[in-house]
Amino acid sequence: MEKSHPNWLREHMRDHITDNSAVNSAENVLSFRRPPYSAKNPGAAALDLVYQVAELIGNADDYAAARHARAETLAKQAIEKLKIADACVRSAESGRRAAEAKIKKFSDRVEKEFSIRVQEVEKLIERANARMAAAEAQLSAAEKRTRTAEMRANEAENALRRIEEALRTQILEKKLGNPRTAATAA
Repeated sequence: MEKSHPNWLREHMRDHITDNSAVNSAENVLSFRRPPYSAKNPGAAALDLVYQVAELIGNADDYAAARHARAETLAKQAIEKLKIADACVRSAESGRRAAEAKIKKFSDRVEKEFSIRVQEVEKLIERANARMAAAEAQLSAAEKRTRTAEMRANEAENALRRIEEALRTQILEKKLGNPRTAATAA
């Protein structure tokens, strides 16, 4: 699960301080050693204790200031890293948007070209269908003419047979001498 930036920074600082504390643990221990008590000069011993306490307080303040400075430095570094990461994220987002725009442009171009190709194919199909319809009409007309020609040829053949038959009949009658059919034929 992602952590928010303040929580991440807080945990990072804790981890860093814990790591440094473990390394420098001997330096972080304050010693309240009692100097040997001198019964001769209790005021000097008390004054010495006051100086020691003042020195310890000064050391503690210096230590706190150093830790504070270190924390500020780490915070500034973390903020800089966050800014860099944010810039990287923005750059990646910008790249993603540019790539999406290119993909959309390419997709639109392909779709347009596809649409044009489909229209061309549809026109070719329409032309082919029109040619097929014309060819079918021509074929039908040719078949009709063929049937008509066959019918005429049959009629002509039948007429030719009748003529041949009539000629035979007349020739036979003339040879046989039948005047009635010969007069009818003439």
